Amino acid sequence: MESTGSKSSNKTLLWIAGGCIAILVCGVAIFLSGFGGLYWLGSQVAEEVTVNWELPVDMNVDETFGFRIAITNISSAPAELLNIEFSTNYLKGLLVETTDPPYINTFEYLPVGGEEMFQTYSFNMPIAPGETLTIAFNGRAVLAGDFTGSILVCINSVVNCKTNIVRTIIK
Repeated sequence: MESTGSKSSNKTLLWIAGGCIAILVCGVAIFLSGFGGLYWLGSQVAEEVTVNWELPVDMNVDETFGFRIAITNISSAPAELLNIEFSTNYLKGLLVETTDPPYINTFEYLPVGGEEMFQTYSFNMPIAPGETLTIAFNGRAVLAGDFTGSILVCINSVVNCKTNIVRTIIK
């Protein structure tokens, strides 16, 4: 009778070990696919457009400003400008009062794992092949300092963006 009990406990141990290995393999697969997805998201760059950034290098407090971001669709397919996103570190010294054409919506967000907030201006505007869409931002300088941050122009998807690091000194 002892040999029967021994075989039964061996089978139980094998099932437990097999279950643990299966859980471990699934956990590793989920972990690796998660990093693969994040890598894919981070590698998205809006190849279908070029962006011309016309931003002020310096200005004085209370001075009004107007800067432009021109997006040209260089692909053979229509594109859509979804958002233009500014690091709030850059906007600390600037107050955006209007845009032309007007934005649809604006909101702030903190990206997952990010260290800086972003102010998003949503446009949802089509850009035909070969066409250039220019967005003018108007406002005034409100705080003296040296302001640096990222600007993202997102095309067709919120993860498909052109990025630029900008700097404006306000005296």
